[in-house]
Amino acid sequence: MKHQLKMPDLSTTSSPIKVVRWLVEVGWPVERGQPVLEVETDKATIEVEATVSGRLLEQAAGVGTELLAGDVVGIIESEASVTATVMQTESREESTLKTYSPQFLRSLYERMVLIRQFEERVKLLFLEGAMPGTIHQCQGQEACAVGICAALSPDDLITSTFRGHGHALAKGLSVREMMDELFGAITGCCKGKGGSMHMGSAEHGMVPGIAIVAGGIPVAAGMGLAFKMRRTGQVVASFFGDGAVAEGAFHEGLNLAAIWDLPVLFVCENNLYGASTRIDRVMRNTRIADRANSYGLRSDTVDGNDVLAVYEAAAGAVEECRSGCGPVLLELLTYRRTGHSRRDPCAYQSKEERDAWAQKDPITQFADVLLRKGIADPAKLTAIRRRIDEEIEAAVELARSAPLPEHEELLTDVYA
Repeated sequence: MKHQLKMPDLSTTSSPIKVVRWLVEVGWPVERGQPVLEVETDKATIEVEATVSGRLLEQAAGVGTELLAGDVVGIIESEASVTATVMQTESREESTLKTYSPQFLRSLYERMVLIRQFEERVKLLFLEGAMPGTIHQCQGQEACAVGICAALSPDDLITSTFRGHGHALAKGLSVREMMDELFGAITGCCKGKGGSMHMGSAEHGMVPGIAIVAGGIPVAAGMGLAFKMRRTGQVVASFFGDGAVAEGAFHEGLNLAAIWDLPVLFVCENNLYGASTRIDRVMRNTRIADRANSYGLRSDTVDGNDVLAVYEAAAGAVEECRSGCGPVLLELLTYRRTGHSRRDPCAYQSKEERDAWAQKDPITQFADVLLRKGIADPAKLTAIRRRIDEEIEAAVELARSAPLPEHEELLTDVYA
């Protein structure tokens, strides 16, 4: 059953009560009596408590909204309904896993671990001062890249962002060519000219990362137009963050793809923050998937930390695009467990928020599924992690001594 959470009569006057911040996110469990949001009234900040136990379904009032006593601020699904939902989820998990081979499921886990271990090793290398430039990392978002790219064919393409290491590894770039690129070596995937922010490989179907926020979206629409005109049957998936939704390129790209039914899968990795600004400070409607309605696109909001949920949503969307029924917008709800860039201490993320999302870590969650269903045992998962660590360390040692580009290379592969 759904219960309305109403604003209690907190003010000593008839002045409005202002929402300061939410303490829980949509989808989080809550207990009766648990503080769920902070409000300000008569110059005092007060916590509003949940009236029932269950799960928060909706934040009806965003930060900064002014309300009166009795106004609805949120919707909570009661505990009984939540229990039923959990049982349905477990049943879905049981039936879903049976449709996939153990090898495929283990490959999803291995690719996510590869991304996590690669990012952690790169972070340490930058702290040591071993690499030039800067980095924007994706720890915590591994299921997004892996789930989407697993649904694509080898000849499908992706566009990426400045936070593209995970996309590159998920699309098939090797640890060696990426590590060489990060060290600025000519043996890197972009001959040492792209670095962290412009990772990519035409051979593997990844346009080098576009560091301009939302810059890859209209490029993907153009690629989709080329695929349609040439009747190649290819699909392009365009990754971008929630901050890109405020850019004109987002709206222009979606509109162009919609009016021409282009085979483009728009993938928003909604990690709640555009740099250091939380999404509810810049959007009244924080459900990004709703933007698709304006352009006549189908859209869906997916748990971006559930790799199988991402894969299944992507597989259906890719099929729609390939059959001429696209484009599609997927909003993947996830969380960045590291700073915006290497110098960002992440002070704007509260400890409570970070701890809550750590409980929903995509790798840990999927490992639990594999172990619980007997698809892998602890020894096999340990062996996977050890093998990946060895591969990364070998690539680091080779990259340290890899040859740098000669001065003559400065103007090669330059087209503008």
